[in-house]
Amino acid sequence: MKKVMFVAPFAPNPRVKNRADALYGRYRLMFIYWDRTGGKLRIERSRFERLHVIKGGCSGMRFGTLLGYISFISTVIKNLRADKPDIIHSFRIESLAAACVYKAFFDKSVKIAYEVADLPSCVFPRRINAAKRLMSFFAHKLEKRLLRKTALMILTSPAYYDFYYGKFTGPVPVVIQEYIVRPEILRDYKRDSIFPEAVTMAFYGNMRYLNMIEAASEAVRRVENARLQLAGFTQCRSELENILVKYPGTEYYGLFDSEELGAMYGNVDIIYSVYDTDDINARVLMSNKFYEAVMLGLPVVVAEGTYMASIVSEKGLGYTVSGKAPGELALILKNLDREEMARIRANCEKARRFWNAAESDHMLVDAYDRYLAGGVLH
Repeated sequence: MKKVMFVAPFAPNPRVKNRADALYGRYRLMFIYWDRTGGKLRIERSRFERLHVIKGGCSGMRFGTLLGYISFISTVIKNLRADKPDIIHSFRIESLAAACVYKAFFDKSVKIAYEVADLPSCVFPRRINAAKRLMSFFAHKLEKRLLRKTALMILTSPAYYDFYYGKFTGPVPVVIQEYIVRPEILRDYKRDSIFPEAVTMAFYGNMRYLNMIEAASEAVRRVENARLQLAGFTQCRSELENILVKYPGTEYYGLFDSEELGAMYGNVDIIYSVYDTDDINARVLMSNKFYEAVMLGLPVVVAEGTYMASIVSEKGLGYTVSGKAPGELALILKNLDREEMARIRANCEKARRFWNAAESDHMLVDAYDRYLAGGVLH
C-alpha cells in the first residue's frame, strides 16, 4: 500500500478531513501541517499513521511570516526525507515548493499532487503596487515551473481552471474536488423554529475580508430583531474586536472544530458567504459555506458578479448582493419569510443531486489510482 504525505501550511480544516476520508484504506496516510492557532484545532488522528505538527509563527503579511515559511519548507523537507512517501499531496503553493525541492534533490520517483482552494495571493495580491507586480510576475513563473513536476492538480472550483490554470497547465491532469460537506459533519444539526426571536445570519470560517463582515454587521444593525453570528480564524483580531464593539448585534464565538458545525447552525436562518470582489480570487472561488447552505437547505448570500453568484441565481439557492452595500442585505433580511425559506429549501434538495460527497470521493480515488499510484512518472 503506497504512502501519501499531506503537507499544509495551515491547521487542519474540513477539506483535509474530506481528503483523508476519501483515501483512507486505499493508501497509508501521513500529515505535516503548520499550526498557528496554538493547538486550538484538532485533527482526527486515526486516519494518519504519522502526524508532524509545526508550531508557532505569526499570521499576516509580515517579515516574520516570510521567515516562518522558509522554516516550514525546511522542516517539511526534513520530514519527507525521514518518511519517504510515495505521493505528496501539497495544499497551497508553499507546500508545492517544498515537495518539488524534495523531488528534485532527494527522490525523483515521488509523485506530487497539488491542491488549490484559493488562487495564490502572491500571484494575485489584493493591493497592487510596483513591488507586488514584480512579486506577482516571479510567483507566476515559479508556480508554472513547479507544475512541471506535478502529476495531478486538484481544484476546488471549476472556475479556477477556466480563469487561470487552464492557460498553462498543459498536460497536467486536473480533477475537480469541490468543498462538498459530508453528511456526518452536520449530523448534530437540529433546526430550531424559524425566527423565534431574531433573524439569524451566520458566517463560520476564515474571516479574511473583514470589510465584508462589517458590511454585514451594518445590515443587521438596520434590521429590527436581526443578528450576525461569527466563528473562525482571522489574521486581524484587533479589527474584528473593533467591529464587535461597534455592532452589538454581531457575536463572535472563536475557533471551532468541524465536528461542532452541525450544532452551531441550529438557530441559523441564512448563511453569509460574501467576499470582497476587489480580490480576484473572490470572483472565482466556491466556498464551503455555499455547500453547507445547500446541505442544510438554508438560503445563502453571495457577492454579485462572481462564479458563485451565477450558480446561486441559476438554481435559486439564495441571494446576490453588492458586498459593500449593506442596504441590499438589510432589505433581504427584512423580507425573509417562511414561504421564501420553503422555496429555497426545495431548491436545495434538488441541488444536492449535483453535489454528492460519495461521487466526489470516487473521482479523487480514481485520479489517484490513475495518475499517482500507477501513472507515468514525471
